[in-house]
Amino acid sequence: MTVTVTPGQRQGGGEPGSGWPWWLLSGLVVGGGGVLLGQELVRRRTRGAGDGRTPLGPLPQPLPVLLAGGADSRAPGVALDGGMLAQTTVRAVSLRGRRHRYRGEPLQDAYAVRLSADGRWVIAAVADGLGSTQHAEHAAAVAVRAATNLSLTPGLGWHAAFATIAGEVMRATSGLGDRRTGRHGAGASDPPATTLTIGVVPADGRRGIAACAAIGDSPALWLHDGTWTELFPPEGQRPGNVTSALPDDLGELRERQIDWGPGDVLVLCSDGFGTAMGGGGSVLAQRLVTSWSSPPALRSFLCDVDFHLSTYDDDRTVLALWAGRHDTAVL
Repeated sequence: MTVTVTPGQRQGGGEPGSGWPWWLLSGLVVGGGGVLLGQELVRRRTRGAGDGRTPLGPLPQPLPVLLAGGADSRAPGVALDGGMLAQTTVRAVSLRGRRHRYRGEPLQDAYAVRLSADGRWVIAAVADGLGSTQHAEHAAAVAVRAATNLSLTPGLGWHAAFATIAGEVMRATSGLGDRRTGRHGAGASDPPATTLTIGVVPADGRRGIAACAAIGDSPALWLHDGTWTELFPPEGQRPGNVTSALPDDLGELRERQIDWGPGDVLVLCSDGFGTAMGGGGSVLAQRLVTSWSSPPALRSFLCDVDFHLSTYDDDRTVLALWAGRHDTAVL
């Protein structure tokens, strides 16, 4: 099932009339500046409206939403999926970020999830096109489709798989745009590039070995026994604060195997959401330990990802897998 809707301003998911999403009501430590938003902040914000005091931690100011030259269901501003593949339950959402909405630029994230040809594995992939390159959204879309079309297993030689995907990205994007001009018509532009994170889990939902592999900074998080584990912790910044990406950085591939079984959740996401998870240690991540202990309804899943906060304006994509058959009344 796929739902596409026109992107717009969400009116919060917290207490009636507050305009705050639920996880802000519990408190959130925002990285890269350290702003603590919690229940005391909400009380001060509420009092500020009546006593003239300036509230702390304002939400982003309303901005016009510009479509990227138009809209159609092949490249929506919001993509939402939920259901089952064999005995594995899936939830997926991709949202055009606030910055791209304001500039009229397309969603540059992509996801794909498929059952392997032999029915034994669920293959999931998330990609985040590098905004510094032209047509990054095409690179991301090609990468996730190529990844999920491969015969991937936890014991696979990942370098060969990523080399194949890199070749597909290069072939599919070689004729796009003019490499001599940048996005705004001046300066050099690099060829389309994208991060890529892949997860492969047993489709039957039983205990077994699952595996993830990644190039770039799109996180993978594993929820096991009530604790989040970030599978690929940051290893430091590359020169110029640019992440590694396909098709060029095959030498920076990372891979990880995990014990997989009933009760486990694997979350692949772009950094637009992963930053807020704080490696599994943020208040948001801790709240999701409970609310994502079983697959949420699609509306709830969308609201969990589509929070509004001024420091988070990038595209957000989350693809979550639950081991086992769950209630799939997704709406």
